[in-house]
Amino acid sequence: MVVVTVVLHIANPNGLSAKLGTHRNLSCNVQKNPDDVFGCIAAWISQIPLIIGFSVLCLVFFHRDLHTIFYAVGMLANEVICKVSKKIIRIPRPPTHPKSLVSSYGMPSNHATFMFFMMAYFSLFIKYRLSPRHYSFFARRFIVSLLFLMSVITVYLEFHYVNQVCVGALVGSVLGCLWFYIVHVILTPRFPRIVESKIGRALMLQDFTHIPNILKFEYNAVKTFHSQSRTSRKGS
Repeated sequence: MVVVTVVLHIANPNGLSAKLGTHRNLSCNVQKNPDDVFGCIAAWISQIPLIIGFSVLCLVFFHRDLHTIFYAVGMLANEVICKVSKKIIRIPRPPTHPKSLVSSYGMPSNHATFMFFMMAYFSLFIKYRLSPRHYSFFARRFIVSLLFLMSVITVYLEFHYVNQVCVGALVGSVLGCLWFYIVHVILTPRFPRIVESKIGRALMLQDFTHIPNILKFEYNAVKTFHSQSRTSRKGS
């Protein structure tokens, strides 16, 4: 079994060097002060982008839906643009941030760019591709609250300044809208041909463009399959 160590730093009012010896590793860039309860919770919440990224890759492998695949491509492109932007702008992180653990620059914020890319893309996807009535008021407000919480946490943990988070949110939102336009207008009309191509058949790619509720569709498909299976067994 492989254990990934994340070193997440929780703010220390007496400075990083004063009590560095009392910090302990939590998990990919996270070092925490064990006496800071909110910081401990924030350390784990800050790993949500990693969980989302891994979940998207799992969906790509198991569902092989073109919309999911191209979202994953956009997600990776968003990360590359963020990394390149950091090296071009070259604005450092807060001085109390442990640079020995994370040596990259801070502008724009990776967390904010990732989360707001996701929010912008899925907001447009739900509006134009799915039926908003399938997604409750609570679910939409939960996502907005999560974005706000993630932004606060990155500042609290001294990963970024407030302006770095704001720029990251702006960059992520713009890239999310732009990538949705590319997928929605340019790529989606070509999905049927991609699915029916030799590569599409070999990889068993799927196009769920005209299915408003995937969960309900899969549930009914499995239910119908079991019903037909029982009927065929009785007939034989």
